[in-house]
Amino acid sequence: MKLGKLNKNNKGFTLLETIVAIGVIIVGLMAVLVLINSSLFYVSLIKDRLVAANLNSEGLEVVRNIRDNNWLQNLAWNNGLSDGDYNIAYNSLSLNPYADMELLIDASNGLYNYSSGNSSGFKRKISTSNLSSYELRVISTVTWQRKGINYANSAEEHLFNWK
Repeated sequence: MKLGKLNKNNKGFTLLETIVAIGVIIVGLMAVLVLINSSLFYVSLIKDRLVAANLNSEGLEVVRNIRDNNWLQNLAWNNGLSDGDYNIAYNSLSLNPYADMELLIDASNGLYNYSSGNSSGFKRKISTSNLSSYELRVISTVTWQRKGINYANSAEEHLFNWK
């Protein structure tokens, strides 16, 4: 057999088969990229929901702490816990009127507050309602935005004058 001649038994890919194979590979890669992108979005959304749930718990705990401090100071159990909407931080000793402010995160200690730090994207509103002389309803609502979509997470607790 001479090198200059082609063997008629050798079959190879035609141009059309090559284009189809490249198309299938591209479609497969695009599907993988879309899956990775949506997975990253949902991972960050889950992280945001976890942070929001913890901020809600912290808000309810601060109100409970105010109630408990009232008892320790021999004040009315619901002193300073009148009906309304409020802003509070982890170290608040009283409720501040709600001002639709974004929580800031302090990079040095990882705590959320309203006075120093970087923007966190989260807003927290504490709503209190005295249902009776012995029961206080507290609702903590955290809102945030991700890719133009608004999200909210709420938690409710009832505090009582059990002392």
